[in-house]
Amino acid sequence: MRLQRLHIFNFRNITDQEIEFGPGFNYLSGDNGAGKTALLEAIHVLARGRSFRTHRIGPVVRHKQNALVVTGEVVSDEGLLTKLGTQRFANGKTELRLGGEKTSKASALAQALPIQTLLPDAADLVLGSPGGRRAFLDWGLFHVEQTFLKDSGQYRRVLSQRNAWLKQEATEHSTIADDPWFQQYREYAIRLSTSRATYVEALAVVFNALMSELNASLEVELTYDWGGLASAAEADKKVSESYARDVKFGTTQRGPHRGDLLFTIGGNPAAEVVSRGQAKLIASAALLGQAKLLSDRIGQRLVFLIDDFGAELDGNRWQQLVRTLLSLDCQVIATSTEKIDLDADWVKGLPDLRVFHVEQGQIASLSNPR
Repeated sequence: MRLQRLHIFNFRNITDQEIEFGPGFNYLSGDNGAGKTALLEAIHVLARGRSFRTHRIGPVVRHKQNALVVTGEVVSDEGLLTKLGTQRFANGKTELRLGGEKTSKASALAQALPIQTLLPDAADLVLGSPGGRRAFLDWGLFHVEQTFLKDSGQYRRVLSQRNAWLKQEATEHSTIADDPWFQQYREYAIRLSTSRATYVEALAVVFNALMSELNASLEVELTYDWGGLASAAEADKKVSESYARDVKFGTTQRGPHRGDLLFTIGGNPAAEVVSRGQAKLIASAALLGQAKLLSDRIGQRLVFLIDDFGAELDGNRWQQLVRTLLSLDCQVIATSTEKIDLDADWVKGLPDLRVFHVEQGQIASLSNPR
């Protein structure tokens, strides 16, 4: 899929306008505060229903307006055009459209326009909390595993009900045999954990190859920490061991909601031994790995959003990263404060290059940039 056209209305500091993107490498330059990141944010709102900068929609809606609207036209490899639309009101209400019809499922838009982001905080995938890494894994599974959305939803439902029972009805005299939710909890926990572990095994193979392509002199191992539940026998043992704590704190201590994607070097957490630049390189390889798995498994290509192109990585690695993305047939939309050097050898080899300039919220396409 590729994003062919984007329409933006009442979005932060961007002028109401229509932008047409090329199918390959799209490069937007402009000063800080010009509106470059807001443009990527608008694409994110269209595809995922929310901003990547804030969980609140109010600050994203232009001042004195009650709603923003982002619509787009997505073209498949077969040339099929699909229209998407997201209207977000400052009060939190949302209206979504897919193919001209209303839909209540943000997941439908996410499937129609699969995007991945490489933001200035990408290193946090390695350096940050397990929650961010779980979200990274689950995004990949959502796109390649048909049953994942249902399984993860069932797990969250059962986990919530079990936690409510632990808070409201369990007592210090309760045992695991009294737990009305344990059997369902165990079933969905193992199912979700198995899906994640299988996905990480496949991702690790691609990740290692990409680390070599990016000339990373780091031997990083990628594995999945199951969160304590890898089998029915282990679930029985681990949950029984933590049952008293579950009752005491009114929350489930074990399970995939505590799982983690582990980046290790020589058996140590990578976060303890790498620089921020190295962490961003590792994260970049992981993000590229997801793009390749998506392409290999379901023939779907990503729209890759890169903010602050060139930050924290040297020029050779950035160039290799872009070449790798384009070899995966990804559409790339990248921003930078620097103008692109059209005479650079690596730029001359870019297919379908389209260059834009952003100033005071207005995105101008520079036709025939070469």
